[in-house]
Amino acid sequence: MTERRVFAAPYRPLIFLATVFTLASGIFLIDSNLFSQRDQFQESDYIMTFYVAGHLAATGRSRELYPASNALSFVDSPFDKAAHALLPHLPKQSTGAYMYIPLIAGFFAPFSYVDPNWSLFFWQALSVLALAGSCHLLARIAQVKSHETFFLSFLFAPIFLTLWAGQLGLGFGLLPLCLGFVLVWNERPFSGGLFWSLLLLKPQFFLAAAFVAIAVALTRRYRVFFGMAIGVIALIAATILAFGTGPTNQWLMSHRVSDATYSSGLQGIPSHLITGLPANLMILFPVSQRAAVKLPLYAAAASLWMFGLWYCWKLGRAQSNPSITLCLTLIVGLLLSSLTMPHLLYYDLCLLLPVGVLLLGKNGPLAGQEQLRWIAIIGWTVVSGFLPILLAFAKYKAVPLTLELILLILFVALLWLVKRPARFAVEH
Repeated sequence: MTERRVFAAPYRPLIFLATVFTLASGIFLIDSNLFSQRDQFQESDYIMTFYVAGHLAATGRSRELYPASNALSFVDSPFDKAAHALLPHLPKQSTGAYMYIPLIAGFFAPFSYVDPNWSLFFWQALSVLALAGSCHLLARIAQVKSHETFFLSFLFAPIFLTLWAGQLGLGFGLLPLCLGFVLVWNERPFSGGLFWSLLLLKPQFFLAAAFVAIAVALTRRYRVFFGMAIGVIALIAATILAFGTGPTNQWLMSHRVSDATYSSGLQGIPSHLITGLPANLMILFPVSQRAAVKLPLYAAAASLWMFGLWYCWKLGRAQSNPSITLCLTLIVGLLLSSLTMPHLLYYDLCLLLPVGVLLLGKNGPLAGQEQLRWIAIIGWTVVSGFLPILLAFAKYKAVPLTLELILLILFVALLWLVKRPARFAVEH
């Protein structure tokens, strides 16, 4: 089956625009990191988080990665103090915070032996390779050209912001997600589950994969779930062996501090970039009332996940093509993640890239579904178009909430369009 175009009439001009923007983005990142903004980049997510964490792991100071168990914020935590001591140009008002498993700090230990800006540049280069690999894997399933998918991905604003900030979404999120999905798609469920367990390193992606594993297990196919479970156990065991029980327990306890930081509005979280309905609804309330509304909001989010599992279970029973069911289940899981994750920031919406590629592929598993393609086009445009709005109107709490409400409408529209899954039965 030959590869076809992702879009219709204006396809070639769009590819040209995407190629130019990709090259311009690369030039901008190189210039910003290594030349014009070297000192200012010490406030980037990568340098004041992962570079510092790598330095602490490399120098045997892993116990300084996390705040005390009774802390309410990351301000003046051992990690925050270490960040300011290591980075002389880091503004005093910036708060260094590390919320990931100790294994991530160990991974970045070698990166800490070079200049912070060069370290960021090397990580960005690896992230670009991870993005290219992810696009290649998705293109194989969507039956589109992988290099065009790669260029088009740069028109999705969360991708660029993830690269610019040096976040983990591409290397530890998107790539393992796509690798696991392709393996499950090719009927290697246990191996796919093992790769999906790596998403514990980037938890914002983990729930979508776990959602698919549970949905598949409801149809009495348990190997994906077992693969994920064994992989998670192995990762935690590796963490204990490499760092000991002390830092591992500190990591587990730090989630309470992280949750308090998001819900209390304390320093360190860019509130205008917070996405996810629970957090965006919570920050509309005064700080004194947020503890009271947190539980109902989280319960509502959990209810959406339960509804999603029921919906995908019904989808599997009605759909005779398991490949289509798997594809739609992943899309539902990723959309639920973008809507309900309590600790989600705008750049984490790069997890929606597979949704766009799978829905837009004119010759893939959802071929011929023009209405779904329009949902993807609208979603891609809205998410990308909101970035300048979020930055320009940073003080207005309703702006990120508006983005999430639009995504919710698109999610409901997608569920409505696939309510009769049999219409998706196509020849492959």
